[in-house]
Amino acid sequence: MNSKLRNTLMAVVMSSLCMAQVAMAADDGQTQPKQNENATNSSVTPVDVIASTNGTGNIKGVSCILTQSSGNYPGARVKFTIDGGAVQTVDLNQYQTPADDGGTMKANTGWVPFNLRFNSSIRVQIQKTSSSGGAIDCAVSWALD
Repeated sequence: MNSKLRNTLMAVVMSSLCMAQVAMAADDGQTQPKQNENATNSSVTPVDVIASTNGTGNIKGVSCILTQSSGNYPGARVKFTIDGGAVQTVDLNQYQTPADDGGTMKANTGWVPFNLRFNSSIRVQIQKTSSSGGAIDCAVSWALD
């Protein structure tokens, strides 16, 4: 095999491999984007941000606003139940600079990106990580395929 043909063949193979990687990560545009939000002041009882759903899709990201009380900011505990499995938790704390909202100091965790795939169902709940601080208000970006 001559070197020119070999180089051309190698370029075609490498291009195919690179394109396959891009294609697997691409969103085919058929998802149904959604955003849900809920708030709580409880560190004991979780509340649903996304009640149990049926279908396939993924969690895109989570963002929480944390309200200061008595000089303390709460942490937000986000609980994911994927396909009826065990609960997985992520604790989010203040990240961005606190803002004064009419005399009430609030902080934001910023958008925390996720790509949590689910095949049959998803449930997302929130609660405070401890009793200190004020309320938490969380939004979840997600989509069904």
